[in-house]
Amino acid sequence: MLLQFFAGLQRRFRFTHPSRSLVAGILCLVSVVGCGVEAESMAAIDDTGDLHLTYGKAKGEEFKRIRTALEETGFFDDLVDQLNEKLAFPNDINIVFTNCGVANAFYSPSDLEITMCYELIAYYLQIFEENIETEEDYQAEVIDATSFTFFHELGHAFVDQYELPITGNEEDAADNFATIIMLDVYGDDLGVISGMFQFDAEAMEEMENPEDLAYWGEHSLSTQRYYNTACLIYGSDPESFSFIVEDEYLPEERAERCESEYEQKSAAWWTLMEPFLKEEI
Repeated sequence: MLLQFFAGLQRRFRFTHPSRSLVAGILCLVSVVGCGVEAESMAAIDDTGDLHLTYGKAKGEEFKRIRTALEETGFFDDLVDQLNEKLAFPNDINIVFTNCGVANAFYSPSDLEITMCYELIAYYLQIFEENIETEEDYQAEVIDATSFTFFHELGHAFVDQYELPITGNEEDAADNFATIIMLDVYGDDLGVISGMFQFDAEAMEEMENPEDLAYWGEHSLSTQRYYNTACLIYGSDPESFSFIVEDEYLPEERAERCESEYEQKSAAWWTLMEPFLKEEI
């Protein structure tokens, strides 16, 4: 089913290599609400920090292949360079891809570090393995499987370092940030769709043992995260993403409100981020 879905997406949209697409699109970030809109203010804080990216030693052939794909694509190297150029940071933040012994990713405020575990990337790759036929496919899936989670953790780092006044659940806000930045920077791209289906896969696993569901947890249930992400994707461009409703990935009852939800959340995030942009264009 996923193979047919993604094949259909590729017929609907034209895609470039992920790193080239993002590097071209990230320049639009400084316009706050879209390309062609001038940012009127310089950064409101001193730029005394940077993002620093490292790839830790990978243990095991599967994880070594993932590390090689990350390094060869240069996707995150280019992304970090662009973020450092366009955003002011009060402190250095380390971004470390490494073995963790568990499928996870997290931001540590005390260590000022985003940890991206090779195990989590491997887990997500299993969801999309039927789409992989060539080494180029594999590298693209590594990026697509990683990018949503990376932006989610970056959202946590921004909330912490910029002391952003987030209302509601921060985990939901970080999901929204990841979705918004991928939509506003990429345009129509597989990465944010991959994030949506990652939540769907996790939801199916959760429903195997519903008695173990952590209703008290800081994260919303994966089913809710799936529908919230689907809503923002659809709301960003109902015409281009009409298949999300037509193919019943999102109920029509929710879809009616998605365009306004997207506009609200996109405007809110870029308003919060504007004081930390370094440049005018």
